[in-house]
Amino acid sequence: MSVSPLLLIFAKVIGGLSVFLLGLFTLRTGLIKLSSKRMEFIIAKLVKTPVRGLLTGIAATLFMQSSAAVTVLSMGLVSAGVLRFSETIAIILGTNIGSTMTVGLLSLGIERVGPFIIVVGVLLFLFPKWRGYGISIVGFGTLFVGFSLISQAMQPIINSTSITKLLLQATYHPWFGLLAGTIVTAIITSSSASTALTLALAKSGALSITAAIAIVFGNNVGTCITAILASIGGTRPVQRVAATHVLLNVVGAIVFMLFLVPFTHLVESISQDTGHQVAIAHILFNVISSLVALPFTRLIATMLEYLLPEKKFLR
Repeated sequence: MSVSPLLLIFAKVIGGLSVFLLGLFTLRTGLIKLSSKRMEFIIAKLVKTPVRGLLTGIAATLFMQSSAAVTVLSMGLVSAGVLRFSETIAIILGTNIGSTMTVGLLSLGIERVGPFIIVVGVLLFLFPKWRGYGISIVGFGTLFVGFSLISQAMQPIINSTSITKLLLQATYHPWFGLLAGTIVTAIITSSSASTALTLALAKSGALSITAAIAIVFGNNVGTCITAILASIGGTRPVQRVAATHVLLNVVGAIVFMLFLVPFTHLVESISQDTGHQVAIAHILFNVISSLVALPFTRLIATMLEYLLPEKKFLR
């Protein structure tokens, strides 16, 4: 029985994406094992000013390899009374910046070294003293292997006129790309993975840079789904943290979409390489939107406290 070429491509992409997500999980697990102090204690001690909160969010996201995980962790600290709601806003801004590292590395085109990195990690894992480092390095290498598998699976897609036409709709209708990026990221709950998938599509030539950038904006909106789900049934401060995550990403995406054409020209002027352009757009979006919002953390906190007041219980 013959298998449809499109079905085979889809299966390969899902397989590569699964390997990529496995790499993220393994890297995160290894890094957490290396921690000599609890991440909650570190965050609670380092967020006393907006700038320190921003830097803490960046560092925590680099460490845990998940902006959603750091946001949910912040929600837990707010629920426990360890952090005030207003202190989490700068952390969320930092997580958006920290999430750009993985895509930045993938854009360098060094995915071919993935198997060699895994070998080094496995060798280190054999020594109990270096086990944490070994797990981290194996996960790091697995990221590259997964991305390489996705890229290879995408190669035939450029020859499929039906798929190409569908993808090009995001070029002519950028808001369609924004919606697509939001939905895909919400489903796989990883903006790094969905942006890596976008990067592979753009490098294969099946996706224009304009469409890829619109999808990247959507990826940042879709990552809010984890915080939304985690806030269900939570206290008002916890719900405010989730609302902040949604507000910052949605407003940022809409504003950037309004300036999509000049922003695309800016990205193209920085680099001629498609992969680099996607990574640059991802980095610029998160860095610019976070730095612009940083001076207004107190105002944002006041607004959300007004929109989501404390619940009043009948006696």
